Amino acid sequence: MNSILAIFSLAAPILLTGLLAFSLKIAQARLRLILAFSAGYLFAISIIHMLPEAFQSEHIKLVGLFIVLGFCMQLVIDTFSAGIEHGHVHLHSNDCHTQLPNGIIIGLLLHSFLEGLPIYDPNALHDSHVNYQLILGLGIHNLPITIAFVSLLKEHSSNKTKNWFLLFLFSVMTPVGYLSSFVLQAFGLHNYEIYSQAAFALVIGIFLHISTAILFETSEQHKYNVSKVLVMACGIILAYFVS
Repeated sequence: MNSILAIFSLAAPILLTGLLAFSLKIAQARLRLILAFSAGYLFAISIIHMLPEAFQSEHIKLVGLFIVLGFCMQLVIDTFSAGIEHGHVHLHSNDCHTQLPNGIIIGLLLHSFLEGLPIYDPNALHDSHVNYQLILGLGIHNLPITIAFVSLLKEHSSNKTKNWFLLFLFSVMTPVGYLSSFVLQAFGLHNYEIYSQAAFALVIGIFLHISTAILFETSEQHKYNVSKVLVMACGIILAYFVS
C-alpha cells in the first residue's frame, strides 16, 4: 500500500501538470516564479533536512564524495538536457524545430530515475520506509520541469500520441528508480545500506546544483526582482515547517 501511494504521489503531479500544460499556455513570468519557489524549497530541504540525515551515516567521507559526484553529474546531464531540469530550455537551431531533441529527453529521464533511488529508505524510523519529504520536494520540483517539457513537445512534435507517451514515460521514471531500490533491498543486495546512502547523497548533490543554478540566476540587468525573492522565501519557509 505504501509503495502504491508513493508511486501515485510521484506520477500524479507530472501527469496533471502535463494535462494543464497541453491545454493552456503558461506565461514565462509565472513559470519563473514557480521555478523560484521550487528552488527555494529544494535548497532549504537539502540543507535543513537531507544533509543532516545523510551525515548521520558512519560513512561520512563516502556521503561527501557522492554529494560532490551528484553535483558534477548534474553538470554533465545538463549538457544533454539543455537545462530542462531548471524549468527552461534554450534551443535555436533549425534542426531542433524539425525533430524532437533526443538528448534532452534522455537527459531528463536519467535525471528523474536518479532522483527516485533514495525514496525507499530501509533505515527510516517509520515502518513505511518511504521518504515522503523527498516525494513532496520532487512534486514541487517537477511542476516547472513538466511545463517546460510539455512546451518542448508541443513545439517540436505534432504527434499527440507520441507526446503523451513521452510525458507518461517521464512521469514513471522516478517511480522506476524508487522500485529499483525497493527490489534490490527485497532481494537482499549485499551492503545495500551503503548503496542507499550513496544514492541519497547523489540526489542531494543534484538538488544543490539545480536549486543554486536557479537561485543565482538573475535578470538581464543582473538584478533580482521582489516577486522572485518573496516566492523563494516562501519555498524556504515551507521546507522549514515540513522538516
